[in-house]
Amino acid sequence: MSQKKPDNSPASHTVADHAFGDFFPHEHDGDADHDHDDIDPGPLEDNPIWQRDNVTLSTVGVDIGSSGTQVIFSQIHLQRLNDSLASRYVIVDRVTDFESPVSFTPFIDQKTIDAVALGRIIDAAYAEAGILPRQIDIGVVILTGEALRRDNAAAVAEVIAEKGGEFVTATAGNHMEAMLAAFGSGAAKASHDQE
Repeated sequence: MSQKKPDNSPASHTVADHAFGDFFPHEHDGDADHDHDDIDPGPLEDNPIWQRDNVTLSTVGVDIGSSGTQVIFSQIHLQRLNDSLASRYVIVDRVTDFESPVSFTPFIDQKTIDAVALGRIIDAAYAEAGILPRQIDIGVVILTGEALRRDNAAAVAEVIAEKGGEFVTATAGNHMEAMLAAFGSGAAKASHDQE
């Protein structure tokens, strides 16, 4: 049931066309007598406001321990907290893309990490994951236990960090390893929530 426009030509679409609950996807040009705010605007992720407040980072973690080495690739979703005056982002989700098997940490002798063999382990993890170093936004290299006490530990961590993308490099002793375990397991949050 189209109504007549002032120039006596029929309107292309009017609110009466929806009188019986009919819905058909359409858009209006300038001559419609109503608007639709119920039309799906598309995926939330395509909304520029959502994009400003939500960031996804590709990450890698390389754990070089006394006996084992492992590489994990993840996507971390950060969201801006709008309830404070500071623009602060918090992690709201983490999805593991690839987790390498644990390999024995290679040592040349009692004082030296085998950097070449370690490089092969890390290169294999990148290849298996199908990820290039330039695709990584941020990551961490953690040396723990006896691996930390080797003569070339710091140099190995720096080489891996330079090779792997934009990194934060950390060397962790037993104290930091325990802290990482407490935070990673959720024990610190559970303790905080009980207070």
